Amino acid sequence: SSGINAEYGENGNITGAVHYFNISHNMGDTDSTHNLAVIQSFYQPFDTDPYYSHRMFKKAAENGHKESTMISAEQALYGVHNITGNCSEAVRYMKSLAEQSDIITRIMREGQELFEVSEHDKAFLLYLFAAEAGAEMAQYNVAWLCQEFALKYAMPDCSEVYYAASAQAGYGPSQAITANNLWKRGRFYDAARMYARAASNHVEEGLFGLGYLARDGVPVGTVTINSTAHYFGPQPNRTLTRVLWTECVYMGADPAVIGCGVPLLLELIRTISLSAVLSVVVPALVLVSTLAYGLSRGNQ
Repeated sequence: SSGINAEYGENGNITGAVHYFNISHNMGDTDSTHNLAVIQSFYQPFDTDPYYSHRMFKKAAENGHKESTMISAEQALYGVHNITGNCSEAVRYMKSLAEQSDIITRIMREGQELFEVSEHDKAFLLYLFAAEAGAEMAQYNVAWLCQEFALKYAMPDCSEVYYAASAQAGYGPSQAITANNLWKRGRFYDAARMYARAASNHVEEGLFGLGYLARDGVPVGTVTINSTAHYFGPQPNRTLTRVLWTECVYMGADPAVIGCGVPLLLELIRTISLSAVLSVVVPALVLVSTLAYGLSRGNQ
C-alpha cells in the first residue's frame, strides 16, 4: 500500500494503476494481486466490494505473498465484514508465513508486550501462531497461559498439549512439567525418560522426580542422564535417591538448593542413627545458622 501511495499519491491516477495491475494480475503477478486488494480496501471509488478485496488478499496469500498472508491471517482470526473468524485458518496462514520468513522473533516480542499490559487473550493468539510454527518457547508460553488464565480462545487440554509439544522440541522446563503430567497418569516409564531429558537440560526437577522413583522402587529400567546410566529396579534404592538429589543441589540455583536440599536432608536423617544425628547433623545445622547470622550482622 505504501508503494501505491508513493507512486500515485492522493491525486495520482489510481484508475490507471488498477487497469495495469489487472493486466499483471491476469498474467499471474502476485504483487499486482495484492495491490488490487489494497486498492479495493482503501481507495475510493473502488472500495465498494469488501468481499472482492478479501478474496484477492487470500489469492495473493495462497501464492506466497507475505503481506497478504499476514492480512489474511488477521482477517481469518477476527473475521471480516459478515464473515466470522476461523482460528484454524488463521493458524494455517501464520504457519505459511513463518515458513517464508523469520518473523518468530517479532511475534514473540509483540506477544510479550501484550502480556505485560494484561492483554492475555491477544498475547495467547500471537504465541499460538509461533507455537504452531514450531517455536518451543512459544509452545511453553501458550501452555502456561492456558494453565494460568481463563482464555477466550483456548482449546481443550491446551496446557498439556503444548507443554508436550515444547518438551518434544527440547525445552527443559516443559520436559519436567510433561514428566509430572505423565507421572499423574501412572505412565512412570515415560515419565522417567522425560525427567531424564529435563535433567540432561540442567533442569533440577528432572533429578528430583527421578529421585522419588528410585526411593519408591518404581521399576522403569535403565535411564540415562547425559552419558550416565542408572538402573531403577522394583526395590527402593535410597542410595540412588541421595545421589540424584545431591546432584540436584549442586546445580546451584536457589530452587534446587531448597527443593532438593530439604528432602535430601530429611532422607539423610531418616537413614542414619540417632547418635549420628545428635553428634553430626545438629551441630552442623547450628554452625550453619550461626554463620548465616554472623553474615547478616556484618552486612548491616
